[in-house]
Amino acid sequence: MYILGIYCGHNSTAVIMKDGKIIAAASEERFNGIKNFTGYPKFAIRYVLRESNVMIKNIDFVTISHLISVPVTFKKYYKDKSFSVLLLTLLSFPLYFIRNMWGFFEYFIPQIRPVGRLFYKFAAYSVGKYTHYKEILYLENALGISKEKIKAFDHHLSHAASAYYASPYNTTKSLVLTLDGEGDLLSGSVNIFENEQHKTIAKIPRDNSLGYIFEHVTSFLGMQPKEHEYKVMGLAAYVKSEIIEKLYKRIESIVRVDPDTLVINSQFNTIGFTRYLRRHMQSIRFDLVAAIFQKLLEDKIALWVKQCVKKTGIHTVVLAGGVFMNVKVNQRIAELSEVKELFVLPSCGDESSIIGSSYLGYIEACKSQNVPFLIPPIKDIYWGPAFKDQDIEIALKESDAYRKFKVKKVKKIERYIAKLLARGVVVARLSGRMEFGARALGNRSILADPRNYEAVHIINEQIKNRDFWMPFAPSILFERQTDYIKNPKKLSAYYMMLSFETTEKARAEIKAATHSYDFTARPQFVTKDFNRKYYTILKEFEKLTGVGGILNTSFNLHGYPIVLGPKEALKVFMKSGITHLVLENYLVIKK
Repeated sequence: MYILGIYCGHNSTAVIMKDGKIIAAASEERFNGIKNFTGYPKFAIRYVLRESNVMIKNIDFVTISHLISVPVTFKKYYKDKSFSVLLLTLLSFPLYFIRNMWGFFEYFIPQIRPVGRLFYKFAAYSVGKYTHYKEILYLENALGISKEKIKAFDHHLSHAASAYYASPYNTTKSLVLTLDGEGDLLSGSVNIFENEQHKTIAKIPRDNSLGYIFEHVTSFLGMQPKEHEYKVMGLAAYVKSEIIEKLYKRIESIVRVDPDTLVINSQFNTIGFTRYLRRHMQSIRFDLVAAIFQKLLEDKIALWVKQCVKKTGIHTVVLAGGVFMNVKVNQRIAELSEVKELFVLPSCGDESSIIGSSYLGYIEACKSQNVPFLIPPIKDIYWGPAFKDQDIEIALKESDAYRKFKVKKVKKIERYIAKLLARGVVVARLSGRMEFGARALGNRSILADPRNYEAVHIINEQIKNRDFWMPFAPSILFERQTDYIKNPKKLSAYYMMLSFETTEKARAEIKAATHSYDFTARPQFVTKDFNRKYYTILKEFEKLTGVGGILNTSFNLHGYPIVLGPKEALKVFMKSGITHLVLENYLVIKK
């Protein structure tokens, strides 16, 4: 059974499953070069079909991970010029003005919030359901399939299913929690999953969104919302806890967790949270603003998780939704005594929601046909395209690299890379299939010696143009993790979704790949089974230096997606200060 999942929202993505196993997945941004692209992911769809060697006519059905669509977004990205969509778009502007005005009154008179919530729910269902129907018609036409083959699932249920069925706990009873900005009128949910059975026991309304709070803080600090929230998290660590506590008391009551309903409530509508920030945070230092709201996020989510575990009695916790891209939040959850087992879906923003809708569609189809099913937990997430020598040679010729640079083919390239790293050389590497999602896991990475703090300066100044306060991350040999990472629960960390406290040895041997102030690290544990070639680089580096890890950051320029293939890799190479580029077994060196 072949299932194609399509997400057309923020960071649009396509995924294909065969009998419940992910064969290929990639985001459109990698193909068109537009960071967090929104719209129909035509190139991603073409890729996943080609990778799985299946034609669209042989797809059993298509899934999408939402039940409500936004008319303005639909007009802009789907180029729909029909009268109905134009009318809905025109109507949305006065409605937006009314909503802002209502938000103003609601802020000062929170008692009227239920009225606004009811009105918005009615408007969203009325308009959103229609544009959702239009979206399905668009997909029917674009794909050339019957709309009866397109199945839509609730957004937060899709998030929950993506994490549970991808996890190693997908045959046991698990507490599955979701948090994001919003989707289908919710910003979070509490679910219990056991095999194909699932039950949602709590829903968090969109106007109580922790995701929106952090998004507005990101914008308030002059950074790009829905993209630079990780920068706020990185900045927060530089403020001392005793300074945070004084101001934190002023904002602590903004969010409250109800221990009976398990709903996260906010003092006022968080969709208009900028109003609060301008009123109360205007004169507060930027780093302190980042710190207190990072603490708010960590404290309230940790309390919420504790109460969810207490109420359900389930100690296996599974997480999905964009808020859980915050690795410091995940660390707080991991450290809770109530949590015995933890899994965070890799790249758990909306781009992975279609993994969940596709799992749900697969299970539903199997049950309707009375067919048994077994969904394998994910292992590595190298679901993107790989490139052959022929592709590399074409890219080298088209970029005139043979004339501009020194190009040679190297046997045992992994050993050669390790030698370069040990000498202090920064190496950009493209090898094998591209990683899915937001984290580079060795195959589209810039690598450096983690002992050498000068490498941080080189990468920031000459290549990435990153903000000075942002840390890099380490890739660590699985068998050496205890040397560097404090992980008493022995949680798996293959995807850079958890941060940990580090050891004294880490501060000596991989200091350039830890946070420079609080010394935490967001590691990728590397095994031979997950990535044999990358594992070989780390083992060879260990032989040369005694160090069991290397610095790993994503292969891209700041503000652009991670590179797709040799063509994009060569563009970054030529526009940056990178001196050594590896394309499979080809080594390109600036003269």
